[in-house]
Amino acid sequence: MYRTSIFRLPRTRWIAYTLPLLLGGLALGQPALAQDASDEGCAATAEIVADAVVMRADGASQKATAKALASSDIEAKYADAVAPLVDWVYTLPQEHLTDETAGTFNDACLAQMG
Repeated sequence: MYRTSIFRLPRTRWIAYTLPLLLGGLALGQPALAQDASDEGCAATAEIVADAVVMRADGASQKATAKALASSDIEAKYADAVAPLVDWVYTLPQEHLTDETAGTFNDACLAQMG
């Protein structure tokens, strides 16, 4: 049986491969996010991703990142998305922690939402 590790995929393909799993989980667990799955919703969650990427790249722990972002000025309807998004960012390989990550996330989010 042929198996490909998702960690060997190019960054864009890896994010596009894992993003539907993340968004599916968010949609099931977060009705407010699922109902507002628009440009605004994708942009807001992409900002969370961008902040989490910066904090992880700066050496912050996953717990500290989630706590800091949850207590930041994020709109209340996106607060429940912080933990799964931070969890997802901390699964990314180090080489994927770039300025492009949030943009790729936003593009994949918009594509997923149709």
